[in-house]
Amino acid sequence: MAADQALEILVSVGAGKPTYPGPTETFDEPDLEPEAYVLWAMEQIVERNIDLFVPTRYRAHFYRQDMPCRVHFPCSAADFTTIEDKQAFCHATAGEPFHLPTWPASTAEELEDRLATFAARFPHSLACVKPRKGVNGHGFWMLANVGPTDHLLHPEDRMMRKEIFLAALRMQETDGPITPLVMMDYLPGPEVSFDLLANNGRILKYVARTKLARGQVIESPHFLEGVVASLAAQFTLHGLVNLQFRQAKDGSWKVLEINARPAGGSIYAEEYGANLIADWGGLLAGRLGPDDIQPLSFDMAFETTSVRRRIERQEVA
Repeated sequence: MAADQALEILVSVGAGKPTYPGPTETFDEPDLEPEAYVLWAMEQIVERNIDLFVPTRYRAHFYRQDMPCRVHFPCSAADFTTIEDKQAFCHATAGEPFHLPTWPASTAEELEDRLATFAARFPHSLACVKPRKGVNGHGFWMLANVGPTDHLLHPEDRMMRKEIFLAALRMQETDGPITPLVMMDYLPGPEVSFDLLANNGRILKYVARTKLARGQVIESPHFLEGVVASLAAQFTLHGLVNLQFRQAKDGSWKVLEINARPAGGSIYAEEYGANLIADWGGLLAGRLGPDDIQPLSFDMAFETTSVRRRIERQEVA
């Protein structure tokens, strides 16, 4: 909006979720099942005269819907299905030097067998698990030889005793199928997150954020640019998306996932002049064309601190 005064941006958020100053309007969205949510979104588009819709919730369902305005998608429906499924993504990148081997498990018995095979083949590695479909590290656990209550007393360490994790899965199976999981080798890091602005599979500009304990280093260009370009072309990435890499014990770099959406951390580089989001908005609105976007030259670091902000009290009814 700062770059284009003609833009009006409307943002919907879940009830009770954080909101931020800046949009023309921010309003709550109802908690609905996918089909009903799509109908609600269509109603909002018509009632509010929206010209361009950028879905984030239930995106797979919007691929199949004839919407009343232009819709921005980060890739094709087929590629989106692959990216959202960690096992499918593993197969799609097989054979590449940045490939991260991943094994699926849909039952407690299958996971136990996978873990036994993994321990025999990689005796000095640490296995970790996470849901086959999920974001933001939800459900990620390292299965380590820790105390029985460590995951309760120190959940921030994301470590759980293997026997307890398997026992919990078996308890879940008495009520129904478990959430499909994937198992892989734990990568000690560091982690690099690429905020990438692309046009039909071609990189326009990006920043690479190396995550540290209290801050991040932001760079562009970055030595993994060739790998990022290869993945962007393979999945025909479009718009502002995010790719995550982590370093293995042997020093090699492995791709963790592609987030077909802007990462929460993509705002960090904006504060220092990267203009990724502003240029994305320009492309979406037609104010800019792909050839108007210039690559970045960026090398800086920042530290994260906490702040306190006073707000007006609201009386409880």
